[in-house]
Amino acid sequence: MIETKQKENFKSSQNPCVSVCCLTYNHEKTVAQALDSMLSQKTDFPFEIIVHDDASTDGTQDIIRDYAKRLPEIIRPVLQSENKMKSVNIEKEYICPLIRGKYVAVCEGDDFWSDPSKLALQVGYMENNPDCTMTFHAVNQLNPDSSVMPYRPLKGDTDVDCGLIIKRGGMFCPSASLVIRAEIFTEWPAFRSMADVYDYPRQILSAYRGKAHYFDKIMAVYRYGSSGSWTDNIKEKTDLNHVENETAWLNEFNVFSGGKYENDINWHFAHLWFTEYRKTLENSSRKKAQQYIKTLSFKEGLAFRAFLALFSVFGKRANKIWELIKRNLLK
Repeated sequence: MIETKQKENFKSSQNPCVSVCCLTYNHEKTVAQALDSMLSQKTDFPFEIIVHDDASTDGTQDIIRDYAKRLPEIIRPVLQSENKMKSVNIEKEYICPLIRGKYVAVCEGDDFWSDPSKLALQVGYMENNPDCTMTFHAVNQLNPDSSVMPYRPLKGDTDVDCGLIIKRGGMFCPSASLVIRAEIFTEWPAFRSMADVYDYPRQILSAYRGKAHYFDKIMAVYRYGSSGSWTDNIKEKTDLNHVENETAWLNEFNVFSGGKYENDINWHFAHLWFTEYRKTLENSSRKKAQQYIKTLSFKEGLAFRAFLALFSVFGKRANKIWELIKRNLLK
């Protein structure tokens, strides 16, 4: 439970330094651990926790109400009676208007923070580096079979360019690791409003507006494949729908950014549509991949051309070869 000193900070301040955004849906088994991990943060600044529950059908809302009743200075619940996922941009409509902090941290109800110094480290860095608009860090991935796999997207603490975030996709910056300046988190240019996901366009916008910084320190746990996750909620949509949506809003971002990252976007499109072809072997996806591969340099496009040929000949049997060497050739 939160320390007395931290609780007093909340009672005396209406201007929290950090707003923590926590989205929940049927997280009865995990939401208490998520909230406790937020409340255990050791900081010399106040923070608030905005918890949005999208009409859970289990006991998630009862747990959130209990926390809000005991800690009304900290927990700010938004509890829906009808599910909004398919009809409303929850983050834009329900979270952003409530944000009071200078920074926004993210932790969904099925993830949790594992280091009590996390917020202090990230906020401290951003306070000392005003041009830094987003920080993120390494995490542990907790699989459905209870195995744990460290996820370190980079080696060592380092600044990260927007172009690299575009190329590496939405899973590059773990959601539970993000701290973003509030003025960017609450900015909604057209491309961000078009997207059917929250994380990836948010990360791109944040890095575009300044500098992103990575801490090579594991400070959170991400539950992979859990019930109520984005993957679970979006499963009614086909992969093709999602790929087409991502193509559309990234093209809009290309216009928004004046073409500054067009090469990185085209590389990502080549990878995106190649991945769709690899999974489905649909000729239309192969043609889309070829369209974007043609925009790349010979060196950048060589591996894509080779793998397209491999899957064209061997079909899904080529997946074993792909899994062995993709990390070396397509980074």
